[in-house]
Amino acid sequence: MSRLYRRGDSPNWWYTEGTPPNRIMRSTGTASLKLAKILKKKWDEELFFKKNNIPQNQRMTIHDVCEKYKINMLSKSKNTAYTKQKLGYINRFNDYMRLEKNRKLFIEINAADIDRYIVYRMAKSKVSSKTVEDEIRVLGKMFEYATKYQYYENTNPTENADIPIHKGKKRIPIPPQYVLQAIKDKKTSERDKAYWSICFYTGLRASDAGALTKNQVLKDRIVIHDTEKTDIPVEIPLHPKLQAMNIVNVYTKKDDRDSSRERFQKTLRELGYTVKADIHCLRHTFNMMMLTEGGLSSKDRKAMLAHSNEETTADIYTHQDFDFIAKKITSLD
Repeated sequence: MSRLYRRGDSPNWWYTEGTPPNRIMRSTGTASLKLAKILKKKWDEELFFKKNNIPQNQRMTIHDVCEKYKINMLSKSKNTAYTKQKLGYINRFNDYMRLEKNRKLFIEINAADIDRYIVYRMAKSKVSSKTVEDEIRVLGKMFEYATKYQYYENTNPTENADIPIHKGKKRIPIPPQYVLQAIKDKKTSERDKAYWSICFYTGLRASDAGALTKNQVLKDRIVIHDTEKTDIPVEIPLHPKLQAMNIVNVYTKKDDRDSSRERFQKTLRELGYTVKADIHCLRHTFNMMMLTEGGLSSKDRKAMLAHSNEETTADIYTHQDFDFIAKKITSLD
C-alpha cells in the first residue's frame, strides 16, 4: 500500500511504498498535493505492471489506444463528414470510460462495459439505436486494430453487444425506366446527370459516389480500397456510359449531395413517380438489376454493395419482383 507524506526537511510531498528492506521512498518534487496524487497514481500503476509482469504493449490506457486508433484512421481515410463522425464516436467512448467509475486499462475492457455504454448512450444521451449500432461497429474496428498490435488479447467485446433493434427507413427499388428518364431530362445538369448515373450504374453509397478520385476511377473499373461507411474495399466494372462522363469529385460536400438528392426527388415526381424515394434507393435498384438482369449471386452483390454480411444484401436490399418470378415460372417446361 503506497501513501504520500510530508518530511520536516523538505517542502515537497514524498511517496513511499512497501516495507523494509524493499521499501521505496522518493520525492514527488512538488508541494502541491493535487500534483503529488497524480504522480502517486502513475507510480502505483508502474509498480503494478512490474510486479505482475504485464508487457509494455498491454499497459495502454483507453485514452492511449483511442488516440492511436484515431491517428491510424486519419492516415487511411479521406477527411470526410463520416470520418469526422467516426472520430466523434471514438471520443465519446473515451470520455465515457474516463469517468471515475469506469476507469481501467484498455486490456481490461469486456463485453459488460460495452453493454453499459450502449445503455448510457440510449438512456442518457437519447440517441437512436441506429446511431448506437454505427458507434459499436466503429468501436469494433478499434478493437480489431488493438488486437492486431497486441494492445488487446481477448475476444472483441463488441461482437455480442446487446444492440436494440432499430427500424430503418423502408426503401424500395426505383423502376429503372424512371431513373433513366430523370438522367436524360433536359433540365438535369451535367453534374447531376453524372452523380445520378454513378449511383445507378455502380450501386455505390451517395458519399462514395460523389467523391470518386482519379486514382479510384480506372480505365475499366472503379476501385475503392476503403468505402466510406464500412471501410470494405469494392471493385466495380465501369459502365460504358460512365466512361463517357466526368465522374471524378462530382459532389464531395454533403450539402451539394443533399441538394442533388432534392432535385432527383423533384424530377421523379414530375415524371409521375409518386412513391417516396431518394438517392439511396438506387442501391436497391442496382441490387435488383444485378439479380434479375445480371443473375449475380448474393455473394457477388454483397461484394459490389460493400456490405459487411450477406444478410443485409438478402434481407434488406433484395425485394420480391413479381414480373421476374412470373417470367421464370412461364419459362419452365
